[in-house]
Amino acid sequence: MPKTLAILVLVGVTAIGGWFVVSAWGGGSVQQPVAYNHKVHIDAGMECAACHTGAEEGTHAGIPTTDKCALCHKVDRPYPKTPKDLAFYLKANKEIPWRQLHRTRRHVYFSHQRHVALAGIDCEKCHGDVKKKTTPFDRAAFPDRQAGMNLCVDCHRKEKVTTDCMACHR
Repeated sequence: MPKTLAILVLVGVTAIGGWFVVSAWGGGSVQQPVAYNHKVHIDAGMECAACHTGAEEGTHAGIPTTDKCALCHKVDRPYPKTPKDLAFYLKANKEIPWRQLHRTRRHVYFSHQRHVALAGIDCEKCHGDVKKKTTPFDRAAFPDRQAGMNLCVDCHRKEKVTTDCMACHR
């Protein structure tokens, strides 16, 4: 009986641990409603913060609203080309229901402003070579999907900035 109980406990702990990993970092791919091409927009001279409001001056980097897209994309004009999936939301005057890919855990404090504006870290440092990204991110937007504390601590050590737990954990 004790051996069976130990196996059940091990299976339970593994299942709960797996659920936490999947819920925090995501499981499989996510299909975005618009086939956003970062490369095309960056090649056109756009900065990340043009669409991701808050990336330089806030805690969170936002996602583009339909109104942001409509500043350049008009369904009745040939240039810039408006993809059909985007045209649907523009014509309907509906927000694009972007799928969230990554959530910082509640006990973790992360500020894009602190990293981007104050430390001068390029988006690519954490999010990979976005300039070459022709398809939407389909899961957590980090190189090799390695988001998490180890990625952060390794960078903090390399850059010789604080690794005090209370700097990021509440």
